[in-house]
Amino acid sequence: MRYVLSLAAAVLMTASAHAGGCCGSQVSSCCSAPCASSCSPCGASLCGSSCGGGSGSVVGSYSGGAAGGSCDGGCGTWETVQETVMVPQRVTQTKTVTVNVPRQEQRQGTRTVTKTVYDNQTQDYTVNVPVQEQRQGTRTVCKTVMDTQEVPYTVSVPYTEQMTGTRTVCKTVMDTQEQTYTVNVPYSEQMTGTRKVCKTVMDTQEVPYTVCVPYTEQMTGTRTVTRNVSEQQEVPYTVCVPYQEQMTGTRTVCKTVVDSQEQAYTVNVPYTEQMTGSRTVTRTVMDAQEVPYTVCVPYTEQMTGSRTVSRQVATQAFRAVCKDVGHWEEVAVGCGSASYGGCGSSCGGCNSCGSCGGCGGCAVASACGGFGGVASGMGAYASSCGQPQTTRRWVAQQVQEQVPYTTYQTVQEQVPYTYTVTKSRQEQRSRTVQVARQVSEQVPYTYTVNKCRQEQRSRTIQVPRQVTEQVAYTYSVTKTRQEQRSRTVTVCRQVSEQVPYAYNVTKTRQEQRSRTIHVPRQVQEQVPYTYTVNKCRQEQRSRTIHVPRQVQEQVPYTYTVNKCRQEQRSRTIHVPRQVQEQVPYTYTVCVNKPETRTRTIQVARQVSEQVPYTYTVCVQAQEQREVQVQVQQMVPQTVSRQVYRAAAPTCSPCGG
Repeated sequence: MRYVLSLAAAVLMTASAHAGGCCGSQVSSCCSAPCASSCSPCGASLCGSSCGGGSGSVVGSYSGGAAGGSCDGGCGTWETVQETVMVPQRVTQTKTVTVNVPRQEQRQGTRTVTKTVYDNQTQDYTVNVPVQEQRQGTRTVCKTVMDTQEVPYTVSVPYTEQMTGTRTVCKTVMDTQEQTYTVNVPYSEQMTGTRKVCKTVMDTQEVPYTVCVPYTEQMTGTRTVTRNVSEQQEVPYTVCVPYQEQMTGTRTVCKTVVDSQEQAYTVNVPYTEQMTGSRTVTRTVMDAQEVPYTVCVPYTEQMTGSRTVSRQVATQAFRAVCKDVGHWEEVAVGCGSASYGGCGSSCGGCNSCGSCGGCGGCAVASACGGFGGVASGMGAYASSCGQPQTTRRWVAQQVQEQVPYTTYQTVQEQVPYTYTVTKSRQEQRSRTVQVARQVSEQVPYTYTVNKCRQEQRSRTIQVPRQVTEQVAYTYSVTKTRQEQRSRTVTVCRQVSEQVPYAYNVTKTRQEQRSRTIHVPRQVQEQVPYTYTVNKCRQEQRSRTIHVPRQVQEQVPYTYTVNKCRQEQRSRTIHVPRQVQEQVPYTYTVCVNKPETRTRTIQVARQVSEQVPYTYTVCVQAQEQREVQVQVQQMVPQTVSRQVYRAAAPTCSPCGG
């Protein structure tokens, strides 16, 4: 298609370059040609009669003017030219690849099987046989004796007293204060840009592959199973059977007897008495005092820092572009007055390179130009006799070159910025505060004192007395007697037997399958995007804060004082006293005597032995296989195209 367009452009350029030729089928006379000094005297009838008449048909132009007057072989010819071009073609090639093919192998191995073997063994053991013994002993018995004792004691009698006073209370008063501060208010700003995005385009491709399809095969074998067999066995043993036996004895019991007794005692009778005295009272006196204190005064300070900002940086890159750097070539097509659209001249007197004859030289007839008289610009052109005729032809040449293009990358950089920080500095100030000071002074007062006077009185009291007596009692003693008994116990014995079992073996078989895969291909395109940049603007704001202030004030209060006065009193108490006595007694002791006996037991012993067995292993073996691969190659191909070859003009005498 490119070649056809190039040929049409060359024809248009050639037709416009030779404006001195015939003006097409509409002209009535020949224009001046390079070989002629003036128009032919023959007129329009002579030019119109050459090369097949004045119609200027396309058939007459392509047939060489056989129907015309005396034009003998003056028209050009079309020739077929063979050219070789490189055409892409997919070629199937055979490629050898290595494939892992699973195959099963039978292998021999041994495994360790543990068997239980029982051995008879004699064992000595010791049995404690209980034996009862009578023993004599003495024990200490504590006897309680009560003694009477007069004890004086002091009693603190409490009483309460109401007192009043004043105290300084610090009260907090909140003052309102207006404060101005700076706030960084963040806001977002939308920005737009473009970035290059690689988009993946999936191409579909059919690929054959080999699949190992697993399947399960049932197989049988035997294995040794050890099972427990229970047996009943009679075993004799000795049991100590306890029994109760009633026994009698005597014991000494202490009995309490209460006796009445007259007792004299002294009682303190209380009475009140008014007395005067002085006491020290502390009162609070407020003094004004200068007190220094530290205040944190806020102030603002400008500070600088850095923050990370992303920006787009243009980067120069290169990509491969196929470009046609062909050129135009001048190709010789012969000499004479032949052209793309017409015949040779019918004027006579023109030789190979001589002057024109009586018909006005090698003038091209107006009837021979053009293709059917449609386009006047593509008509025949005349040239000087004997000069070679040329035409322009485009020669294509594909060249791959690196073309620069601009891409944008995101680069992060540290940008300095200034921000305001609120700090505080300490200032020493002073203020006058009221300091409480305690002042002591003597104050007279009257108080009541509780006093006591002693009086002699008498009373009857009960005095306990301990009396001992012998009391008979019955008690039970636990004794044991030995009995021979027997019991049936279950003894486990290991029995080995061969048990058949079935197991599944997984095998694989190969199947040829094909699948469609998607081969990714990267396509670059420019995509606009919007991103948000966070910025800050400072705003001045004010707020009302509450500053605490301490205010002192005097508050009266009443408090209660607990006081005590001491009183001497006496009382009679009974003090117990323990008296120890030795008492003999008889007791029974059950003593265990060790006795050695012998018994036969079965001891289990594990015996290991090697047992051969056969197992199947799936082994991967490598094989060389040939597969068909589609490869794209440049193949030379011969194409044909039509090229016009102009014939040399043959002029004859006028009217010939």
